[in-house]
Amino acid sequence: MNEQQVGLVTLTPVLLIFIFFMYRQGAIPKTGAVVAALLSIAIATAMFVGQI
Repeated sequence: MNEQQVGLVTLTPVLLIFIFFMYRQGAIPKTGAVVAALLSIAIATAMFVGQI
């Protein structure tokens, strides 16, 4: 695993936690939180696979 992949593996959970806290504070609706989480995971997966 190279340095970029380690960064993606580290950043993605942090981003998901941020999305969760924004939802809990009422900053984004449930649908927005789900879409943001799914797109974040999809983008991170595509970037991770692209680094191989």
